[in-house]
Amino acid sequence: MREMGKGRQSIRWLALAVAIAGYLLIVIGGTVRVTGAGLGCGPEWPLCNGRLVPGWDLLAWIEYVHRLIALAVILLTGAVAVASWRARSPDRWMVRLPLIAAGLVLVQAMLGAITVWTHLEAAVVALHLGVALSYLAVALVLAFRTWFPALARVAGRSPLRPWLVAALGAVFLLMLSGAYTAKRGAGFACPEWPFCGGFWIPTGWTNVDVHLTHRLIALVAVLLVAGVAWKARRVRGESPSVVGLVTAAAVLMVAQVFVGAANIWFRLHPAVSVAHLAVATIVWVLLVLAVLADRALASATVQQKRAAVLGAMQRPLGEVVRDYLVLTKPGVMVLLLVTTLCAMLVAAQGVPSLWTLFWTLVGGALASGGAGAINHYVDRDIDAIMTRTRRRPLPAGRVAPEYALLFGIVLSVLAVYVLTAFVNPVAAVLSLSGNLFYVFVYTIWLKRTTPQNIVIGGAAGAVPPLVGWAAVTGQVSLPALLMFLVVFAWTPPHFWALALYKRGDYAAAGVPMLPAVRGEEETRRQILAYTVAMVLASLLFYPLGVLGVPYLVAAMVLGARFLWLVARLYRERSDQLAKRVFLYSMQYLGLLFAAMVIDAGVF
Repeated sequence: MREMGKGRQSIRWLALAVAIAGYLLIVIGGTVRVTGAGLGCGPEWPLCNGRLVPGWDLLAWIEYVHRLIALAVILLTGAVAVASWRARSPDRWMVRLPLIAAGLVLVQAMLGAITVWTHLEAAVVALHLGVALSYLAVALVLAFRTWFPALARVAGRSPLRPWLVAALGAVFLLMLSGAYTAKRGAGFACPEWPFCGGFWIPTGWTNVDVHLTHRLIALVAVLLVAGVAWKARRVRGESPSVVGLVTAAAVLMVAQVFVGAANIWFRLHPAVSVAHLAVATIVWVLLVLAVLADRALASATVQQKRAAVLGAMQRPLGEVVRDYLVLTKPGVMVLLLVTTLCAMLVAAQGVPSLWTLFWTLVGGALASGGAGAINHYVDRDIDAIMTRTRRRPLPAGRVAPEYALLFGIVLSVLAVYVLTAFVNPVAAVLSLSGNLFYVFVYTIWLKRTTPQNIVIGGAAGAVPPLVGWAAVTGQVSLPALLMFLVVFAWTPPHFWALALYKRGDYAAAGVPMLPAVRGEEETRRQILAYTVAMVLASLLFYPLGVLGVPYLVAAMVLGARFLWLVARLYRERSDQLAKRVFLYSMQYLGLLFAAMVIDAGVF
């Protein structure tokens, strides 16, 4: 029985890996198309320019990575098929679905080879994407059945089902038409939006007609997804999963329209095309999951949530907005945006373009808010125990956990989308890396396993200066790295001071914060050590020639004040003093970055 349980557990993770790999394959495939790397390995397959491993050719490596991910998809699909067969699950679809996925993988591989042999014919490229989306849908169904077997075995009729299927079909056609339009070279056939030289409907099959067809399909798809979101709240209000999924899909569809129009108006970075496909695929994933969730009958758990969810829907709008604002952790957001803004001002040696400034701060706010909302979702169990957090929206029952999770995911996706489209890909990748590190490395892993959670996890909070610098310069250089180092060293004294006077909360919740695990004496010693490291890091700007004497004086004064407070804390062991250190740490960081801006001659 134990071996059977382990086998089913491995199938769950394999199924999830298959779905993730399928998504990545679609996104990397879009990168291949946008960069023109489809023939980077020449007309050969599976070899790349006559070699198993390509030389130092960027386009060849993009195509090569695409092929490697495709190989990973094949191997993972085979592994889950074998594991499902060996597990002998009573659910017959646990055997059938991997076989269907394996068949789609073989078709996909053949189409990939044909795509190369036909020199990337537009129709074949669109068909290639269609099979990839079908594979991803099958992978999602398989993952759903492995992770939620009780729900997967139950099905019921729903008035939302026809709407969901119609929306899913429209998004499928939209993505295929987008791939065909881009590969045919019709992406910019209409230099204006929403008009196209006075034309509204296609009259033939020129590039203009192809582009217009794509726009019309997009209009139908947006209206259908928005209609599903509206109808879901009316007919499936008791199911936060269904409502949340379709609402998230509708928000991202609106963002797709906005960025698509901006791409026509401003000819945005080519990376926007990849981001456009990545977000469209997320919409596809959300709708497939919504169909699966809607198919399952309302369980006892869902019924228990009905009163709370419907009650939340009937609350005054102001209260609802306030709760969702709390989910974004606005206090943390402001501090992160301050470091981002100051890094931008120093990098520009003045005020950067208002366009870059605005969109970087919008993207930063979305990224911070998204990470905060996901953190609320993951930590809802310990938040309910701690006196400091038990009145938050999730433990207090004012917001359904599913809504908080989807809210965080949507904000995070929009952050990367906005930064890619309106700033630059480097800033977007840095922001995404910070969010992923905060959610997966810190919140899910480190926070509950090691007292060094704050030290390692502090890297996530130190990323915003890198984003701000890259937004202006397109790269990361020494001043940005020094800012990262300062924030990284600042994080332990800041959070451990909080943990000292809230140690009872963390101990009750079982969070291994340093005071609860190593004791207050060791915590104070560590606070002192990291404060010294932070002050020394803040002084490096002057000898390395990054900033001048005005900044050096300010850094010395602010650092001396911090060290004095921490030294007192080390000697006096006062909770009130720990609170003073915590509050001053926020003032310190803001004033230090302001000193950087002033020294750079911005004001």
